[in-house]
Amino acid sequence: MSSCVVKVSSYKTSYKNKEEHNFPRCFQRFKEINLYLSTNKLKTLRREKGWSQEVLAKATDLSVRTIQRIESNGKASAESTLAIASVFNLSPRALKATSDEIEVNWTRKIIMKNLIALLIISGAIGMLIILGASVQFYMDAASGLFLILFLYAATIITFGTSGMLKSIMGLKYLFTDEMVGGTQAKYLKEIYSSQVSFLYGGAFIGLIIGSIAILGNIDTYDNFVFLRASAVNLIVLFYAAVLSEGVFRPLSIKLKTCDIKE
Repeated sequence: MSSCVVKVSSYKTSYKNKEEHNFPRCFQRFKEINLYLSTNKLKTLRREKGWSQEVLAKATDLSVRTIQRIESNGKASAESTLAIASVFNLSPRALKATSDEIEVNWTRKIIMKNLIALLIISGAIGMLIILGASVQFYMDAASGLFLILFLYAATIITFGTSGMLKSIMGLKYLFTDEMVGGTQAKYLKEIYSSQVSFLYGGAFIGLIIGSIAILGNIDTYDNFVFLRASAVNLIVLFYAAVLSEGVFRPLSIKLKTCDIKE
């Protein structure tokens, strides 16, 4: 692959190493790779030379729009990668996202597709709620607050404050399909997988506490109040299921499989 590094002025036809002339075969093999470049690395290299995006575009014979797009989402064609690599005297692989980075291709189409999918899930749940009973029966601020506090307290205990903050910032990955993960994706996957367990664990604790409170005061309830209290007691489990299966488990699976799709 290193023999594919070319001079800027003629990267399509010649190599930096003049003794090798197997460009078509090498380039064909390189084209088969789905390329995600490190946006941070590319920006750093450009700034170290004191270049603007316009200067880099002129040096590589690429358009300014292409340079802006690559620095934004990291996605580049084989030809663009070869041109950029030659400018910095690097191999194309040296520009690829490292195993420590999560490189994402943010596009409006992908964001809207995932947003619509989330709205469909929310709409389906909302439809069942409306068909089942009054919406107010499913609203319980105390249960929601308890579950959120339990979730992030358990996350801090397990992964530290940085892990908790990363889990919050990582929610944005719900809105993309195209990303390269590496070790950071594996770390976030473990956090979200654990948070699924934390949510159900917190709901189970809340359910037990609520059941003890209800049964401990059963003599003071008539039949209707007892049934109503039992229904309210299940709300914390409902909240845990919605968050786990609608947010955290999909995120965990997405981060787990992102490198498989590369």
